[in-house]
Amino acid sequence: VIKNLALMFLQRPDNSDARQQIEGISATTSQALSEVKEISYNLRPYQLDRIGLTKAIEALLKKAEAASSIRFSAELDDLHETLPKESEINFYRIVQEGVNNMLKHSQATEATVSIRTRGHQVQMTIRDNGNGFTPGTSAGETPKGGFGLLGISERAQLLGGQTVIHSAPGQGTTITLVIELGKGDARRHGQ
Repeated sequence: VIKNLALMFLQRPDNSDARQQIEGISATTSQALSEVKEISYNLRPYQLDRIGLTKAIEALLKKAEAASSIRFSAELDDLHETLPKESEINFYRIVQEGVNNMLKHSQATEATVSIRTRGHQVQMTIRDNGNGFTPGTSAGETPKGGFGLLGISERAQLLGGQTVIHSAPGQGTTITLVIELGKGDARRHGQ
């Protein structure tokens, strides 16, 4: 509201003396909004505690499909208690960022998200049939220093995993993540 009022005030030609002050207010407000969005983005999504990691990912995919023309298919194993609670947020954010990058950049019509538990591993694959890109370029990075592919790799490292990105112009994109579960974690969860 403050930002919009300041912008409306700036459009009046008779306010030249106050223009500099209003521009400062507008810039400060924009910065504060950006900081609040970043803080909110990094908070633990309430769905993780309310419905669990698997259902939260399903909800994310349904929301993405409803907001786009991409047809999503999901192949999700039950992740209940597979990852420690403190790791679930990073895993969720990896899926979220991969899907967001797809929505913003891929121009895909179909996508698949696969999450499988195999022995002491969790394997995640996000694949689309979109326009692809040349890995090593800035495609996939969100504007204004967002997480993008770099954020996915950093979060994967925090989980003790590794990401592999396969893409080429006109050939879609595949992001693969493999996380090796600690033997203590696997025994605890009966795997």
